[in-house]
Amino acid sequence: MRAETGVAGDRVTDGAAPSEPRTLSRALTWLGFNGRVLEEAQDPTLPVLERARFLGIFFSNLDEFFMIRVAGLREAMAAGVDREGPGEEATAAILAQIGQRCQDLVRLAYGTYEREIGPTLRESGVHFLSAEEFTPKERGFLDRLFAREIMPILTPAAVEPGLPFPHVTNFSLCFAIQLAREGSSERFALVQLPRQYTRWIQVGSRGGFHFAFLEDVVRHHLAELFPGHEIREAALFRVTRDADFATDDQEAEDLLDAVKHVLKQRRGGDPVRLELEASASGEIAERLAAFFRLEPESVYRLPGPLDLKFLIEFTRVTSLPAPRAAPWPPQPSPDIPSGDAIWEAIAERDFLLFHPYESFEPVLRLLRLASEEPSVLAIKQVLYRTASNSEVVRALERAAENGKQVTALLELQARFDEERNANWAQRLEDAGVQVLYGLAGLKTHAKALLIVRRGPGGIERYAHLGTGNYNERTVLEYSDLSLLTANEDICSDLTAFFNVVTGYSEPLPWRRIAMAPLGLRSRILSLIRREIEKSTPEDPGQIRAKMNALVDEPIVDALYEASNAGVRILLNVRGSCLLRPGVKGMSEHIRVVSIVDRFLEHSRIFEFRNGGDVETFLGSADWMPRNLDRRVELVFPVIDPELRARLARILDVLFADNVKARELRADGSLAKRLSRRRPVRAQEVFWEEARARAEGRGEADRGAFVPLRSVPD
Repeated sequence: MRAETGVAGDRVTDGAAPSEPRTLSRALTWLGFNGRVLEEAQDPTLPVLERARFLGIFFSNLDEFFMIRVAGLREAMAAGVDREGPGEEATAAILAQIGQRCQDLVRLAYGTYEREIGPTLRESGVHFLSAEEFTPKERGFLDRLFAREIMPILTPAAVEPGLPFPHVTNFSLCFAIQLAREGSSERFALVQLPRQYTRWIQVGSRGGFHFAFLEDVVRHHLAELFPGHEIREAALFRVTRDADFATDDQEAEDLLDAVKHVLKQRRGGDPVRLELEASASGEIAERLAAFFRLEPESVYRLPGPLDLKFLIEFTRVTSLPAPRAAPWPPQPSPDIPSGDAIWEAIAERDFLLFHPYESFEPVLRLLRLASEEPSVLAIKQVLYRTASNSEVVRALERAAENGKQVTALLELQARFDEERNANWAQRLEDAGVQVLYGLAGLKTHAKALLIVRRGPGGIERYAHLGTGNYNERTVLEYSDLSLLTANEDICSDLTAFFNVVTGYSEPLPWRRIAMAPLGLRSRILSLIRREIEKSTPEDPGQIRAKMNALVDEPIVDALYEASNAGVRILLNVRGSCLLRPGVKGMSEHIRVVSIVDRFLEHSRIFEFRNGGDVETFLGSADWMPRNLDRRVELVFPVIDPELRARLARILDVLFADNVKARELRADGSLAKRLSRRRPVRAQEVFWEEARARAEGRGEADRGAFVPLRSVPD
């Protein structure tokens, strides 16, 4: 029996009233998260450039959702798969709800842009001008620019009856044009905008900054591309294609070639969404929908500029006069000494870094030192997503050139970063690095670095483990945690881990770490079972966990069992969540919150009370089947009591947030929790504490928050 409305999946069969759904929809709870991103764009208390940035993030997220999630559901339905998973509604029902929810969200997003963000930008001196608003001088500049730099790139494509429809690249902006010519029947053509250009062109700064949209410049000159024809209509559109392609890496002799094949497939995957200007005629809309074989509910008529994702990059333009959020620059960690004294410091104790509040510089410095110091013998590192101008990769190149044994496990199948990683792989190999591409049939998602050094007492090993990527750009935008350690057990485990993933080594019993797909799920389930066993009415167990997604059915079931045994469970889940909290007899002791703020919440923290002997873990894996079954992941303990206490403090603040946090309700909706306490914004607290520590003031206002050791009423 399936839920009829809302975001719920299968109904409960035991432990709760039969009418209560047991799980929520993965896709619809993710849309709830993206709705929260849109909520930030709607917040009038935020500076306008911050609102615009969130609006761009909302549309970027939606693009990926259609390319991957919607495309996958459509494929499942076409293949006759009735359900997305054991706890989901019928695939057709989920797709119908997704369509309605997306149409509503997009309408709301464009209303926010047209009525709030756009006018506020203009009031602040940032103007996107229409064709009628340009001065003669500005129009002359655009005419010359078009003739010199844009027109030579454009290639009109005629649409002829009986011939294949011209290829339209994924996400490219394209004009559909109806042409008329005396003595001839009406014709149809396409003009794809050049992807080499940014969407905005600055044309002047009289009374503020003036910009033109690229499509408006091209539209003004379309007649020049079709001499002898009259342009009856020109409508801008954009198509989204299925991009969820995987390499058959068990068969491919050369994984680099396989990845390049995937990139070609992605540019031409099946269409899943059509966006076009609201002013487009019904005839053009129907013609395009027919060409792309899309039903009406997959067509989005938009009342403003297409592809507002451009706002992410636009808001980074530092010269814009509009208000932006006050900077929160990364702070230095006062515990870590400067220069090469870092070796001795790590040998003596572990260090925890909380990014982006604390700088990633110590990790980069460790790599730089390792690449140059004669005492360093070997470097082994896993790379998943790297920056376009990666200092990490340059350090590995230098190390190899300096004669060190350097091994890089570079994941070529990191979705949407395949091309960049393929290029880095070639560069690293050219420098003499031993480049490996992981294990057949698995993506390598772990974040690990091991450095082998000859010290005064013999061989020494130093490790960095984290929840985020070795990416100098995203480390400024994502909230993640890093552990620097020389712990013998962890370094021994990491040595064995690299032997497993780079050679034919059989995995031995781990001393400290847990690895997916070799037993991580069973380890998590055993920790949950231990909490159940140690929980009593007088001294209930407690689990606190933070992750990006919770969609693994066995873990959800185990958490339900723990709740029924009286274990108090606090979960911070950023996006998709199958678990349905707060249902009497099933999950009444479980609370789920989600935080959307300036930085993307990306860290994974897992804390188990363990009868008072608390154990805390960090790692790269979310509680999802793909992470536990189809990826190489690492989860590792934080052993130092001071660092465990710091992580407990971080969790305290996250669960005390009553400004940016939203609580997941039993029906799958997100709601702001009413609180009479003073406002607590977790990310602001973390940055203020990092600044206070850097300035030697200790943690700011440390006594202002009450640790939450049980689920609040």
